[in-house]
Amino acid sequence: MRTVMRRVLVPILVAAGLTVPASPAHAADVAIDLCAAAGTLTLPGPVTVNVWGFARAGSGGSCAGVTPSVPGPVLTAGQGDQVSVVLRNTLDTPVSLEIPGVSFGQGARVTAPPDGTATATFTASAPGTYLYQGTERQLPMGLYGALIVRPAVAGRAYEPASTAYDREAPLVLSAIDPAFNAAPLSADLYRYAPKFWLVNGKAYPDTDPVHGVAPGTKVLLRYLNAGFDNTTMRLLGAYERVIARDARPLAAPFDATAETIPAGGTEDAVVTVPASGTRFPLYNRQLHKTMLTFLQIP
Repeated sequence: MRTVMRRVLVPILVAAGLTVPASPAHAADVAIDLCAAAGTLTLPGPVTVNVWGFARAGSGGSCAGVTPSVPGPVLTAGQGDQVSVVLRNTLDTPVSLEIPGVSFGQGARVTAPPDGTATATFTASAPGTYLYQGTERQLPMGLYGALIVRPAVAGRAYEPASTAYDREAPLVLSAIDPAFNAAPLSADLYRYAPKFWLVNGKAYPDTDPVHGVAPGTKVLLRYLNAGFDNTTMRLLGAYERVIARDARPLAAPFDATAETIPAGGTEDAVVTVPASGTRFPLYNRQLHKTMLTFLQIP
């Protein structure tokens, strides 16, 4: 189909919304205990669907009582950090972990057997926005999340000063087909037909606006497409300056009102909040109507 952190400084965990740029840190050893577990997700209707999600392990690496989230926790590392991820699988099916654009010491991915563990190690060599994820049937069940690698200079997405920002908002885009989620090991993927399209695990009208901005604020939108479809997101009332794709800075950044993020891809865009207007819709231009949120003042 398509082809992780308890750190000396506590990593940022964000389900949605804005975060302030983190201060830079020297290269460090970063340890992650990540659980893969079963849970449920309530969508508008209301409709409750079964999901698999990631969660941080508890004390001593225990997954007992953890509540998985869709998407998984936002994970951060500094450029040059040595990262070790222990994947703890509580499901009754194998779970894989991969990060497109990142090579593990163990290969392209690691796989934890049912009730087992697997360890992945890598160097966070390049700053940027990365999607960590399971594979194939694990992905539409909810096993995905955002990994942010920060450069040495705080308040920048990448090394160039032109990538500076005041606030950031990871936006994980995905979809849910309740019929598939009801029987993920036997459902026919050729019949996969999403009924809900999500921003950070929520469908409109339950999505969380990007709050806390003011005119002139530079907001870094970190798009991550965890779905199977290419997704075009449009921002009404403002331009976004596209600065990077797939954790690679663009030689020629450009302004846009709509951009297509390929399945499995990431994109970074900086929005300078206009002097007029208080609510700027950000939505899926393919008319997947539940993939809608707002850049909102305050």
